[in-house]
Amino acid sequence: MSVRYNENHPQLVKVVYSQVKVNGKIELVLLELYTDGSLKRSIG
Repeated sequence: MSVRYNENHPQLVKVVYSQVKVNGKIELVLLELYTDGSLKRSIG
C-alpha cells in the first residue's frame, strides 16, 4: 500500500466504509482515516 497524505501531512491509518442514506437508498462511502483523527473522502 502506498502512503497517502492530506494537506496537514498526517499518515493514512486505514480506509473505512461509512453508510450514507441518499434518496432512500443506503450507499457505502469510502473514507480515509488519518493519524490526527481526520476523515477524508477516498478518491476512487
